[in-house]
Amino acid sequence: MEFLIGLVPSIGAGLVLYFILRWINRADRTERAARQDIEKDAEAWYRSVKNADGTRDPFGTSESK
Repeated sequence: MEFLIGLVPSIGAGLVLYFILRWINRADRTERAARQDIEKDAEAWYRSVKNADGTRDPFGTSESK
């Protein structure tokens, strides 16, 4: 029974470390996916602006005089 007293804190600390690292890994994966989506959207916008005939303002503002 005394061996459990020595193992329980180590197992508990290991579980806490596991869940912290798992949380960090999931957050990083989510951030990378979001960044990839943003980069794809920006690339599509750039291609559409590059291929435009120049009659529209790419930033959506127009000056009426």
